[in-house]
Amino acid sequence: MADSKPTALIIGAGSDNLQQGGELDYATLEVGKTLQKAGFETVLVDDNPFSTSLDTTSAITQRYILPLTAQSIIDVINQRHPQLIVPTLGGRRAFEILQTVGESGILTENDVRIAGVPEATVRQVNNPMLLNQTLRRLQAPTKKIATVDNYQAALEMAQAVGFPVVVRAVFPKSLRMRRIVQDSEELRTAVSRGIQMSRSGQVMVQQSLAGLKEIEVMVMRDSSGNMMCLGIAEDIDPIGIHAGDSITVLPAQTLLDRNIQDMRNTAFAITRKLRIVGINHVQFAFDPHQNRYYVIKNSPYFDRISTFTEIATGYPVSRVVGHLYAGELLRNIRLDHGLTKHTAVTEPVMDRTAVRMPVFPFSQLTVNNQKLGTQKKSVGSTIGIGRSLIEALLKANADYQFGWHNGQAKLMHGISDDQLDQLLIHPHGDRLYSLIEAIRRGYSEKELAELTKIDRYYLAQFNRLLKIQTEIRQLKESPAVLKEAKYWGFDDGKIAELWETRDEQIFSLREQHQINRTFKEVDPSAGEFDQHSQTFYSTFEIENESQPGDSQTILVVGSGPRRLGNGDANDYVISRVMNELRNHGYRIVLINDNPSSPTMTGLFSDKRYVEPLTNETVMDIVRLENPAKVMVASNQGELLERLRKYLPESMPLLTIPTADQLEDVVSNEPLLEYNALFDGQYVYPLGMTAALQADDQLNYRTVAKRYPTTLAPADVKKVMALGEQSVRELTSPGLYQVLLKTDPLGNYQVQMVRSLPAPDIAFLSKVLQLDLSAVLARLAINKFSGKLLQRSMEKQPSQQRTAVYRALFPFKALQIKEPPTALKVMGAEMQFIE
Repeated sequence: MADSKPTALIIGAGSDNLQQGGELDYATLEVGKTLQKAGFETVLVDDNPFSTSLDTTSAITQRYILPLTAQSIIDVINQRHPQLIVPTLGGRRAFEILQTVGESGILTENDVRIAGVPEATVRQVNNPMLLNQTLRRLQAPTKKIATVDNYQAALEMAQAVGFPVVVRAVFPKSLRMRRIVQDSEELRTAVSRGIQMSRSGQVMVQQSLAGLKEIEVMVMRDSSGNMMCLGIAEDIDPIGIHAGDSITVLPAQTLLDRNIQDMRNTAFAITRKLRIVGINHVQFAFDPHQNRYYVIKNSPYFDRISTFTEIATGYPVSRVVGHLYAGELLRNIRLDHGLTKHTAVTEPVMDRTAVRMPVFPFSQLTVNNQKLGTQKKSVGSTIGIGRSLIEALLKANADYQFGWHNGQAKLMHGISDDQLDQLLIHPHGDRLYSLIEAIRRGYSEKELAELTKIDRYYLAQFNRLLKIQTEIRQLKESPAVLKEAKYWGFDDGKIAELWETRDEQIFSLREQHQINRTFKEVDPSAGEFDQHSQTFYSTFEIENESQPGDSQTILVVGSGPRRLGNGDANDYVISRVMNELRNHGYRIVLINDNPSSPTMTGLFSDKRYVEPLTNETVMDIVRLENPAKVMVASNQGELLERLRKYLPESMPLLTIPTADQLEDVVSNEPLLEYNALFDGQYVYPLGMTAALQADDQLNYRTVAKRYPTTLAPADVKKVMALGEQSVRELTSPGLYQVLLKTDPLGNYQVQMVRSLPAPDIAFLSKVLQLDLSAVLARLAINKFSGKLLQRSMEKQPSQQRTAVYRALFPFKALQIKEPPTALKVMGAEMQFIE
């Protein structure tokens, strides 16, 4: 009898929140698939209904939908007896869970190896004081830090290093707390709150490095000690603004080579000392005036920068880490998908610039304090890749919902100088537009650098952008100016606005003068080797590196950056739709600009364009790829409207249901949801969910629900009949949800019929163990079979377990109070109840 396969247990990331989104799902898919190829059975424990990994068998062999607790992990270890446990795909929370699991002794008893880090390193990552001691022994420059449990001790530390200081809760109970305090009164408040939030009743008081540059270094090490630097990114905003809320540029633009080498070597030394195998994200504060740097954070796990680096450089970070976890060495790793045999051990080189732009929820919430600080406030991000910083920056801001298009930049013209000064000193999410407005009003680069602590190089680039824009406005219909504008990244819509004309005229002028978009491959060797990542970005040069495929192609336009509402449920649906289309032999080409989206992995598409989701870029790709069909995420409303106008009639335009739930049904009486599939002729019931009480007034809301309901059989029959009747009246095939309200007399009334929302598709797919997104894909290509669906449903256990779904909101993190509506959902968690 053959030996059974070794098992790798992955601790999942849990529900999406302000600190993390789809980037950990992205990495889990790639690492899981690589471990499977290396001969492991992969087991994932998670409770996120929006997780794509949980439903992707090509990456995850078996899933456990359980609460993310140490006890859940211990139970799975006892059941599955894994040889390997992977904590690096679950963020900081997974490290804290793993420490508790390790302290139980079960890892030693069962000889379970920890992937990526030794157990001692896990403890240091979880306790900054221990890590700080290690860094000091390494003589790595660090800020002064003390752990205290009372105000007096905190005050003594603050007086020793000088205000401002940073106060953080040690082992926070839920949300992480980090405050910059300017005086003793603010210190008293922060220490009191921090002690209350800490599980150990302690806070850390740290020397503040606010105003210095923040540099983010991503390095990799294998078990033999070989190390390489994957990328050095620079945050445009200074320390004092959360790195996730800053505009991030890769590669760093303002560092001297000796600065790069010093930080690179320090990151290597830390990674070596902590015996990390895989990736390590080291963050530095850099003082260019004193030519000094400080280590401020060390994260040996996947995060937003790991996926950003992977997409921007073309280096397959997640896949290589999977090989390292399987025990391989960098020099022995052989990568497929068109990459050369030495790619894994070759540091990536960039002949391009990538910009990561944060996306804020302020248009969706009532947030009185929109000032950026040490607490993260952005919910998503976009990526722009170009030949220059300006081109990458404009592409990262090109989506229709950004201020570049929605008038936010123009609104800046109307504010007073005093208001503008306040926005420069205390920046908001529209930071870029306030800086450009200040330059337009004559602020010098020196003045702005003093006010904002932003490097003068970036201010000079913003100044150049403004000058190019002025030149475009002054020289209307000039082919030379049009060519220059396109080279720098201005889209047709912006040029049309400046020339007071229509987009179509700009396109005609471009065609007339052969100013054509070309596509460049995101190659980790910058063209040195003949290799292909199948990921492309556009620019306006001569040589085009993207060629259309031979087989039938479906072009899929993604849902863009994560926003409140459906959140990462959109990416779940799109990923699963693409997966099914590939299974049917279609060649899948994706356009998306979300650097954290699991749709951007190579598991679901044959080719990827990292491009803004605008009519101009989509149509240029359509002309190149000549797809059989175009599928667009339905939350891209303005884009869909434009594509309906411009796509050839012979090319079907289909939508993937990712539109936000505009209707928010609230009831003080029980609320039910009848879910069904309609193929245009027959209705296939998918069961009923019951809304739960989900706000302070104990109202029933669709943001919390259970499956199945607890209705009596007679009532179930009534509701099913009403639901089926409502769906039969529809004309278009699809997944639908009928909302019904119970009146005081016990009668059921239909409130509305709508497409099944993306969060419900993700949740019900896991509950029913049916790939409902695959059903949507089959309907789109006329390959749906009702008999197959019925057979699949008949295979399900006759005794359904009860599942509970609860949406999560950013209110506590943003310190606001709002009703929990469907349009404000940030993430969700689910649980099965026996």
